[in-house]
Formats: sequence, C-alpha cells, structure tokens
Amino acid sequence: MNKEKINMSTKQNLFALTLLLTGFYSCTQSKKETALSNVPAADSTETSIKGCYLYTVNKDTFQLAITSVDKSDVEGSLIYNFAEKDDSKGAFKGSFDGEILKGDYTFQAEGSTSVREVIFKKTRTGFVEGSGEVKDAGSKVVFVKPTAITYDNGIAYTKTENCLP
Repeated sequence: MNKEKINMSTKQNLFALTLLLTGFYSCTQSKKETALSNVPAADSTETSIKGCYLYTVNKDTFQLAITSVDKSDVEGSLIYNFAEKDDSKGAFKGSFDGEILKGDYTFQAEGSTSVREVIFKKTRTGFVEGSGEVKDAGSKVVFVKPTAITYDNGIAYTKTENCLP
C-alpha cells in the first residue's frame, strides 16, 4: 500500500507540474502575441497596388501608373498612346476602397486642361477600366450613373515592372 501511495503522489506531482508548465507557456505566448499586435502593420494597400499597369492592343498603349498611396488616397498618372489619334497624358488623383479605384484624370487636350472622372476595378492581375454613360458637369466629365458602370468590355491593365517614360 505504501508503494501505491508513492506512485499516486508521484502522478499527482507530475500532473501538477504539467499544469504549471502549461500555464507558464500560455502566459508567455500571450505576452508575445500582445507585443506583436502593438506593432503597426505595413500598409498592404500601398504594396499591393503601387506600380505600373499596361494595356496594349495593335499599336495603342495605355498606362495607369500608381505612384503614391496614403491610406485610401491614391495619386499617379494615366497615359493613352494612340497610334492613329492624339495622345493623352495627365495626372490621376482619387481613392481606393479595396476593390474600386475612382478619381479624376486631369490632362491637356487641344490646348486646354480637361478633367474626366475615371473608375477602375481591381482584378487578380491588375485593373479593368469601367465604362458608362457620361455627361459634362461644367468643370469635368462625370459618369451619369456611377452604379451602372460596367467592366465587362473595359480596358484590362496588367501590372508590369516597366513604366512608360
């Protein structure tokens, strides 16, 4: 019976030691997780959309270049190089909500400054430019019904390493 008491006492001690070590380990892991959660995360929007996106068909080349991302605010440029028409180059300033990039494209055309609302939908490989009915709203051209914009036959820009000059 004495042997059974020793075995039972040893088992109880091992069980208590296991509980103590498990508790200690849990406390140290919790502190590590808390310390890590206090470190600010890198802006994933900036790293995920910043860069150049190209579309080329026949001799026409279009580029969306995103040069600055600050939270949801986005800046960059748009270039429409047409083989048979006048080129269009200008600045883009807008916002990105995780799927939709929307803003104003300011460019020079025929000796005057023009502003046109543009909208893009994020895809796995880049962006697709949206299209829809537009109207002249005085200082800029805007979409008549932003909720009716389609992307089905839009210009598909693919992310690339090389930007146009």
